[in-house]
Amino acid sequence: MLIRVKVHPQAKRERIEQLDENAFEIWVREKPLEGKATDAVRRVLSQELGLSQQMIRLVRGANSRNKWFEVR
Repeated sequence: MLIRVKVHPQAKRERIEQLDENAFEIWVREKPLEGKATDAVRRVLSQELGLSQQMIRLVRGANSRNKWFEVR
């Protein structure tokens, strides 16, 4: 299953909003440097879906605010 995520790095607090079944908007505190914001998004998304972080893999958008994750 593919999940589309719009990321808001450097937010004041972490937050997640589900837009539809496979789309989320996620706010994280980390800066978008060296993949730290992406790692934080993976962590928040895994908590929301009740999965381990290893089951969620970034497919597209490593350097973009719009990312696609694959859930295995």
